[in-house]
Amino acid sequence: MKITLGDILSGRVRIVVRRRRPRRKLKETPEVAELRKQAKAYLPGRLAELAAEHGFSYNQVRIKHNVSNWGSCSVKGNINLNLNLMRLPQDLQDYVMLHELCHLRHMNHGPKFHALLESVCPDHLALRRRIKEYKLI
Repeated sequence: MKITLGDILSGRVRIVVRRRRPRRKLKETPEVAELRKQAKAYLPGRLAELAAEHGFSYNQVRIKHNVSNWGSCSVKGNINLNLNLMRLPQDLQDYVMLHELCHLRHMNHGPKFHALLESVCPDHLALRRRIKEYKLI
């Protein structure tokens, strides 16, 4: 279908411009700087241990200060971990990292993803409930 200027001016075709919501910038306080330092020293190594233990391989790991998630996984095989994971108990840190590693094979939350997560983290449902008690800051 070819769109002409006449179509736009007559109103038959509407152009919608969506603006991105501005990203929320978090302050880099001394506490956050210390958490970032600890996270960079610990989380990549622990992720590598869990990946090796369960047969996963990933591309890169980055430490972020996100406000909406504990971790994420990209289609390129990159894993992002929130520096606030350092505030969590070890079992919840491992749960988040295993969750993201499982996304390397299943980029959704479907039955195959949950079966894989169950195989590497049998208590994942209890851990999922527990992590909801913690707030990202």
